[in-house]
Amino acid sequence: MRYLAAILIAIFSTSSSAEWVQFALGTTGPAYYDKGRVRELGNGVISVWEKFAVTDDVLQKSIAMDPVFKNYAYTETRGNINCNEHKFARTAMYAYSKNGVRIFSYSYAEKEIEYTDIAQNSMTEELMRLVCPKK
Repeated sequence: MRYLAAILIAIFSTSSSAEWVQFALGTTGPAYYDKGRVRELGNGVISVWEKFAVTDDVLQKSIAMDPVFKNYAYTETRGNINCNEHKFARTAMYAYSKNGVRIFSYSYAEKEIEYTDIAQNSMTEELMRLVCPKK
C-alpha cells in the first residue's frame, strides 16, 4: 500500500509542478514559459508551454463574447518553435479562471498547425533564444 501511495505522489507532484520563468514583458504584461515542459520533437523543433496573464481589456472582450469568462485570469498555450527555420506554430490553447479551473481549451489538429516566421525583436524570438540548442 505504501508503494502505491509513493507512486501516486510522484506522478501527481511531477505533473503539477510547473517551473514558470518570465522571458519577456509585452504590451499586455509578463510572458512566462515552463522550463520543465520544454521538449525536443526532432528535426530542430521544440515544443514549449507559455503562460500569459489576462489584462482588463482582454477580460472585458472575453466576457462580451461569453459570460463563462467572467473569472478569466490566465492563458496557457503550447507551441512549436522550428529552431532551424525560425518559425513558430501554436498547437494548443487553454484559458483558466482565478481559481485554476479550465474554462476553455483548444488543441489544433495536425492539418491546422501553421508555422509562421518569427519576427525580429519579438517575444517569440526571445523565447526561441532560450529554448533552442546553442550552435
